[in-house]
Order: sequence, then C-alpha cells, then structure tokens
Amino acid sequence: MFILLYGSNTFYSRQQLKKSIEDFKKQRDPSGMNTVVFDAEKAETNQVLESIVSSPFLAEKRMVVIEKAISKGSKDLLDSLWLMADGKKIPATAVVIFWEGILPEKKLHPLAEWLKKQKFSKEFKDFSPLELSNWITKELQNEKLEIENLALNNLIAHPLSTNLWSLYNELQKISAYVKANNGTKVTSKDVSLFLTDAPDDNTFHFIDALVSKNSKQAIKLLHDQWDSGAAEPQVFGALVWQFKTLLLVKDYQNLNPGAPSDLAAKNLAISPYVVKKSFGALRNFPFDSLKKIYGELLEIDKRVKIGEGDYKLLLDLLVTKVCK
Repeated sequence: MFILLYGSNTFYSRQQLKKSIEDFKKQRDPSGMNTVVFDAEKAETNQVLESIVSSPFLAEKRMVVIEKAISKGSKDLLDSLWLMADGKKIPATAVVIFWEGILPEKKLHPLAEWLKKQKFSKEFKDFSPLELSNWITKELQNEKLEIENLALNNLIAHPLSTNLWSLYNELQKISAYVKANNGTKVTSKDVSLFLTDAPDDNTFHFIDALVSKNSKQAIKLLHDQWDSGAAEPQVFGALVWQFKTLLLVKDYQNLNPGAPSDLAAKNLAISPYVVKKSFGALRNFPFDSLKKIYGELLEIDKRVKIGEGDYKLLLDLLVTKVCK
C-alpha cells in the first residue's frame, strides 16, 4: 500500500503522519522494529527499497515513511519506486507513506501522479476561517479549556493564523497560563498577553506606499525590516494578515456605507486601532485591487514553500508589479 500525504498545511499533515505512525505501532508494531522513517534527500536508494521489500519481524505489516521523495529525492530513487509501483511489485506486507509539502506545479514524476490517485492519499490545504476556528477550539478542548468568541476571533484574525506551527506554540503558552491561574476559559485578555494586538505601523506605511504607487518607498520599508533582523515569515505573515483584514473592512464598508470605524470594529471583532488605520488606508483602494494583491501574496507563499524563491525577492517583485 502506497499513500501520499501532501499540501500547504504542513502542520496538519505532520499531525496526521505522527498519528498514523503511533496508531501503527500501537496496533501492529509495539516493539517499533517494523517502522522506519527515511529522509529522501539523505537516504540511499537501496536502503529504501530493501526496507520496503523486507519481511516484517514477528508482525503482519511493516511501515516505511519516506519524507520529501518527490521534491528532494534523487531521480534514481523515484524511478526505482515507480518501477515497483507500476509493476505491482509492492509487497502486501508493506505500508509506504510519502510525506510532502506543496508539490511543484511543473511536470511531476509519474510516481507522484500515481500516488495522488491512491485511495488513502490526501491533500492538506490551508484551513478556511471556519476550519481554523474548529481546530483552535479542539486544541483547547484537549487542554480541558473553552474559549470566548472575541478571543477566538482575535486569534483567527491575527498574523499567526497563517502559520499553524507558530500559532500552536502560542496556544500552548496561553493554555498553560490560563490553567496556572485556575481558569477554564481563554479570554481576549489572555490572548492579548501573548499576541500583539496589531502589526507594526511599518505595515500600514508600506500599504500607503503601495496605494500611492511609490515603489521606492515601499521597497525601502521592506528592506528596513529585513535590515532590522525581522524574520521573513513574520513580516510576510503580517502583510497577509493586514490585507486579509483590509478585505474584511472594505467588504463591511461596502455593505454598510457611512458606518463609523468603532462600529465596524465591534461587528467584525477586530481591534478598533486596526480598523481605524484600515479606514485610512482604504480611501483610495478599490476592492478588486485588494483581492488581486491578496491573491498575489498567497501565490508568493506557495512559491516559497515549493522552493521557487524567497519572501524578500518575491515581495520586491510584487511591489514593482503593483506600482507599475
């Protein structure tokens, strides 16, 4: 049995891979002698193949996990695995799981195309706001905690919502704090102790430069953040968060012409400070332009995750494109 786990939501796919391994060990391999994990970038082809065809030791099945075979594995490894799959030479005793992030859009190896069609293969896409809400609620329920609606909305709207790895770490800190204080429900106050309420003003200045098509100033603001030592994912996450917020506020404005920013903040459950700043940035920003830039940002994130560039270069190119 060959299974492919892949997609942009690497946090969730990792969770599922971990669960699959744990369940296999619990049900079929308590000793752990029939479970092997390979990093395709470092593993020898013969090692991987021998592990797949080897008979299980005092068990019915053997699990072999191969990480990044499609994106980082050698052509020899992929070709050999494809010959095994295409020739129906996969031992009935073998459970082989391939783990990947986002698959390259360029022509895939025949093995990858075949793996995507297998019965138990699954693509893990980024969470929608509803899925993210359910995930946060479930994670806190595992800690025997509830969460108030405003706190939940603040978490979903925060820049960290684009990075589940970081968000999970912050949830662990928040949970530990609430329980240490004998609490049973996470409040917006608890969240604000660990997560800043808004991005740096540089984010708004950057957006102002984009609106006015001042590419020189926009590039300078970006490079100032790189020079200050800010992490690329952190800066990029703040931009994605802010444009997502701008879209929400712009949509609210379109549906409620003339509504004040404080009422918008209350109805959208977003910081009044952020909404007020967003009102100013939106004066000359058409809704369609916002959607286009947000789509470009998501494409940048995708390209970085499949190794087709870095945030610095691709954001510079975005500025040039928007300000043209």
